[in-house]
Amino acid sequence: MFWQEYLPQPILFSFGPLIIHWYGLILVLAILVSAGLARRYFLKKGIISSSQFEDLVFYVIIFGLLGARFGHVVFFNLAYYLQNPLDVFKVWQGGLAIQGALLFGFLTLLIWSYKKKINFWKLADGLALAVPLGQAIGRWGNYFNQELFGRPTSGWWGIPIAPFNRVAGYGAFSHFHPIFFYESFLSFILFIILYRLAFKSSLKLGQITLFYFLGYGLIRFFVEFFRIDDTFMLGGVRIAQIIAWLLILAVYYVYKFHKNYKIISTDKTP
Repeated sequence: MFWQEYLPQPILFSFGPLIIHWYGLILVLAILVSAGLARRYFLKKGIISSSQFEDLVFYVIIFGLLGARFGHVVFFNLAYYLQNPLDVFKVWQGGLAIQGALLFGFLTLLIWSYKKKINFWKLADGLALAVPLGQAIGRWGNYFNQELFGRPTSGWWGIPIAPFNRVAGYGAFSHFHPIFFYESFLSFILFIILYRLAFKSSLKLGQITLFYFLGYGLIRFFVEFFRIDDTFMLGGVRIAQIIAWLLILAVYYVYKFHKNYKIISTDKTP
């Protein structure tokens, strides 16, 4: 198979000091596509205007990216970055954690909705619909960076990993599980399910958001079993699996607390 022989390169092209990385290009594409979908949803539902959406998406993207880098540094690689602090700024090498992006994005959305007096769950549902599509696209940046791969495999679906990118102790193996693809494919399936629910069913406010976090939590919990990179473990469970379930529980209890005490919604939507 083609992908069993092809070794992707992180740089698309360079011209003098200008260097275009696949990772950055795919990340921008993922943001544009998911933002376009969210805009369509908000305008079709009459939730916010076009100018309000531009204001919202600006803050969500900025703080989401900051959160993604924060999550990668603090949640997964703190010891390394304490020893190499300047590497925090080398985002072209990869290193964005979706958990941090979701956390910062959630908080940004909460503050923005409060200031604009717009129902938080209406906004959250629109963004939760678009996020898994962006994840499905964005994970291909990991492919070109030769990261996010799993245990060795001899199956036809295995991808080659260059020796200098292999995890310590696995230098004798050449082909590995394409974890990036597993997560990309499952995220796209989650997007299809949420899309059908959002446009073709009558769900209560906030339920699209809850279904997204539940779906992504299950996806991340599943794919982590294939990973071999060194990470913090608690009782045999990887830190990413723990964070995934903590996010699910956090959003669930915020939703329940709001449902009982109406602390988030600021408009007259029931």
